[in-house]
Amino acid sequence: MELIKQLETKRSKATLLKAIFKGDNLPENLIEKENKITEYLSKNIAYIYLGERTSVDYDSIYELAVNLGYNAARDYQIDLSTFVLVEKLTILEVIDAFTKGINFAAAKLYNKKTFTKKENTNQLSLLLEQPTEEALKAFKKASVLIDAQNWARNLGITPPNELNSEQLADLVAKDFKQYKNLSVKVLNKKEIEKLGMGLLLSVNRGSVYEPRVVVIEYKGNPGSLEKTVYVGKGITFDSGGYNIKTGRYMLGMKYDMSGSAIVAAAMKAISQLQPKSNVSAVMCITDNRVNGDASLPDDVWTSMSGKTVEINNTDAEGRLVMADGLYYAAKHLYATRLVDVATLTGAMIMALGETYTGTWATTDKAWNDISRAAKAQHELIWRMPFDDEYEAFMKGSLVADLKNTDLTGMGGSNSAAMFLKEFTNGVEYIHLDVAGTNESNEKPMFAMVKTLIEMAL
Repeated sequence: MELIKQLETKRSKATLLKAIFKGDNLPENLIEKENKITEYLSKNIAYIYLGERTSVDYDSIYELAVNLGYNAARDYQIDLSTFVLVEKLTILEVIDAFTKGINFAAAKLYNKKTFTKKENTNQLSLLLEQPTEEALKAFKKASVLIDAQNWARNLGITPPNELNSEQLADLVAKDFKQYKNLSVKVLNKKEIEKLGMGLLLSVNRGSVYEPRVVVIEYKGNPGSLEKTVYVGKGITFDSGGYNIKTGRYMLGMKYDMSGSAIVAAAMKAISQLQPKSNVSAVMCITDNRVNGDASLPDDVWTSMSGKTVEINNTDAEGRLVMADGLYYAAKHLYATRLVDVATLTGAMIMALGETYTGTWATTDKAWNDISRAAKAQHELIWRMPFDDEYEAFMKGSLVADLKNTDLTGMGGSNSAAMFLKEFTNGVEYIHLDVAGTNESNEKPMFAMVKTLIEMAL
């Protein structure tokens, strides 16, 4: 299956696939089962039965598009106009759902299978005769957003032996040279040391690879002082350090760099869509290993902000690298709003599963802005609480300003959010914990790419 790169305006040789609903004038021998396709090959037409109109919405069309992308039985040209539902599903939403769904399934992601590799070679295309300018813009926007999400998904599924911290930073720097309206700066270990990013450096101590901080900036409104900075967790592999993960809990830890991939992917799309806003991203990148002089439980390290942190769990490393990244964004990039993205806590999966992204916001305005963006992009988020009670244990260190984890075992995602809030320098702040929504059953999903892009727009 190839990605859909254009909206077709004329009938092709592929079988024309039309939607049909209960109550329509059904052709003879049509299979009346939801999402089942009946083909009339003598006419080169096929119908997909969608049942009651009331049961069809954007999400069901998107899921249908994904399924077609994986399992289409032949080449189909999809007649988009037949999927429109008056006052419920506009042609713009139909374009968006099919473009994103099919291209999600058709993405060429890292794969080194040889004889066991299976691929659907049938092709899908989208037909809309006489499209309006608005329709063409909807197609372009959907294409840019899903391409960005797929770029992040590909980084996520790449194994850690082929994507260490140095490689990830280098890949982003080289790729982003094509975007002339982005500035990209890669900070090496010496520069990170000069900045005093002691928490990031503490996590990196056990690694054979240097840490990196990648700073990406877009200035769509140079006359404004308003600037949103996205900060992404980039742990290219998380062993847990001396608090080592056991058994299957270490599997999938290549995905611990998801946050950094998500914020970089958002910048790719922002560069192409060119909103009149100022947006930057900070990728905080290292791995977390046991090797050499790795950080120990009971160590005390000094953050870039000057606050000291006692390590009571080396497997709570993500919040350490993010703390320095957030402070850098606030002080050096002059952020007026901070948004971070991280696969931060296992507690998040226990709380919300793989369905909702946990979301914390220091102001109602920040929550309303991201909530609107998420709804526009059909991504599910759930507001979680900031509360001083969640930080009480961490403030009880005898030797430092903070401990890096709350060992009470209660509300772990909330205490992690409170820890990060300590390093935002009072800037309006949104925290996104994507531990449950960045991947599902080993497959890269990478929620929140589209929401971050929508926020910038």
